[in-house]
Amino acid sequence: MADPKSLVKIEAFVRMFIQPNNEEWQAFADILKDKTLKKKDMLLEAGQICNFIGFLNSGVIREYAFENGKESTVDFVTENQFIVDFQSFIKGTPSTQYLEELTDTSMVVFKKKDIDALFDKYKIWERFGRLIVEELFCSMEQKRKKIIATTHEEQYHNFASAYPQVVQQVPQYYIASYLGLTPEHLSRIRKRI
Repeated sequence: MADPKSLVKIEAFVRMFIQPNNEEWQAFADILKDKTLKKKDMLLEAGQICNFIGFLNSGVIREYAFENGKESTVDFVTENQFIVDFQSFIKGTPSTQYLEELTDTSMVVFKKKDIDALFDKYKIWERFGRLIVEELFCSMEQKRKKIIATTHEEQYHNFASAYPQVVQQVPQYYIASYLGLTPEHLSRIRKRI
């Protein structure tokens, strides 16, 4: 079981969506485990099956993949966000993603088998899972539309507004990769802004 101090942020997050009673909350808390990693550690590598979900208490994680032999940053995960390769987690298939710690990180994690058992026993947790997937889908759809309908300058501005800690803590070439730009192009945009 995780240290009660490390559950404060995830409990606040959960209670934005559902209001579990004491028994329901305790059942969830019982499956959570603390995990800390150092900068440059790998939480997941391509080929591994993602059988866990993490919730970041602190730090920054980069999700990336190789496409046509080129490394491409897919996303950044920061404090108060879940980290998982959903396709691997849901289907039980090997991941095509890498999850790399860009800073020292602290999180709580739970295993797929444990959350599935919780879903079976408590309807409220199944509801929470559905609400999180809906939230994730809407967020991904919003990101997709912004990328299609905005200039590179607007994309960087939107990114910097949404992830100020990433802009301050992460090498710019990762951000350029995420935005589909060269580091030089991103540097010119940053100078103009």
